Amino acid sequence: MRLNRFYLENFSNDKKIEMKDCSVFHQIKNVLKMKVGEQVSYFNQEIESIYKIEEISKKVIIFIWQNNVENNFKPKRKTILFQSLIKKDKMEWVVQKATELGVSKIVPVVSRRSEKKDINLERLNKIIIEAVEQCGRRDLPLISEPLKFSDIWSKVEGLAFLGDGSGINILEVFKKNEENCKKVSIIIGPEGGFENKEIELAKKNKAEIVRLNNYVLRSETASVSFLSIISNS
Repeated sequence: MRLNRFYLENFSNDKKIEMKDCSVFHQIKNVLKMKVGEQVSYFNQEIESIYKIEEISKKVIIFIWQNNVENNFKPKRKTILFQSLIKKDKMEWVVQKATELGVSKIVPVVSRRSEKKDINLERLNKIIIEAVEQCGRRDLPLISEPLKFSDIWSKVEGLAFLGDGSGINILEVFKKNEENCKKVSIIIGPEGGFENKEIELAKKNKAEIVRLNNYVLRSETASVSFLSIISNS
């Protein structure tokens, strides 16, 4: 049975935790309907520990520390996803899957063909926490306010890949540069792709123009596909 994990920003690894009215209390008692003797995991970006439920009442749940958990989620490299803004549900899906695939930072981008111009950062950070709890990693990827495409270049780190059908296969480029890929920036366009002027600007900033195959991919498909290649190479 999979252990339920909960991110607590102020988690202090106490030997005994008394939890009262809060979202985690509600989740454990009323949604998961957990019982005395069952175990949960609490963590923040520094430490993770297993606790056993000792007592459940209407107003409090008491947990007793069992043991600490080793952090086995250690990405090979720092990966930054520059994701052009797309429809709300698709953007949320990208943020969730990027977190599961080990992305270090997400930078929303306003490109010329972006369908949206703003995001709900509070909502996206909640999605990040839920994805971190589910996938087993401990660190939370950062997500920033949207930047204009012309302004992202000071934030790009390491080898930069911009996804476009005119580019060469990403595997060819990545394999040639793998030893130097401690940091990777992936730049993905909106539905409709980047305009030619944007691609030329990317080339001037030494970004590699790459593709996955000969098919035209949706923006969210491209993001997850590129991240899968980078995280597993």
